[in-house]
Amino acid sequence: MSKQKIINVIFWVALTSAVPALAFFKVPDTDFGANFSEAVAYETNSLLMKFNYKTNDLNIGPYSGTWKNRKSSSKFMIFGKRKSSTEITLVHDTYGTWTLFCSGQVKELEVYGFSFDRQNAIDYQCVMQSGEKMAVLAVLPYKKPKFSLGEPIQNRKALITLPDGRELQAVSLHRGVGNKRQSPKATGYTIRNKDKAVGGLGRFEKKNVILVNAGAESTADEHFVFMSALGLWFFGHNDRKSPLD
Repeated sequence: MSKQKIINVIFWVALTSAVPALAFFKVPDTDFGANFSEAVAYETNSLLMKFNYKTNDLNIGPYSGTWKNRKSSSKFMIFGKRKSSTEITLVHDTYGTWTLFCSGQVKELEVYGFSFDRQNAIDYQCVMQSGEKMAVLAVLPYKKPKFSLGEPIQNRKALITLPDGRELQAVSLHRGVGNKRQSPKATGYTIRNKDKAVGGLGRFEKKNVILVNAGAESTADEHFVFMSALGLWFFGHNDRKSPLD
């Protein structure tokens, strides 16, 4: 067999063995359970973590500004604590300049290698402010089962209080399109105004995005949906332990 034929055989063997692996690791879209076919999508890949507490530029759609994120952990005997904070400055031609300060804290108890989180009233909070206008995103703790084999499904709700007193609600999602098994951590969120889905966060059309649904765009709600989803993005990142924890 010639050298060229041997190379061709090796190439096709490598290719055919890699295809199943690529298919296995294919990341599905988030199952939103809502129609976002006409939604405006803002990609979030620029938010991938860089240096801890380093100021980074923010450029997403019509928004510009800066963000910096900080995670820390400490431990004394069997007691541990994980803290995170995020500072964001958002600039928009229509909605002006807003500052977001998000923070969360988890207290742990570790016994014989098993760690248990202590229940908080609120797991994460984002205060969004521009002058006298203020909106608040509060991520509520999930209900922990008395007994669970493996990590439990962390079904979460988040309340979003708007400057005019109205409330939106975000609900965590845990399933990918075409998948029956649920992920313990959220794979995304839908943001609702009563029964109507006005926005979301997750994977849509093979991209990680913030979604603003048709009907909410070009209104004040568009801005609050975007900011709330941005806060939920950082919560999702900060809620995961780093390899050093």
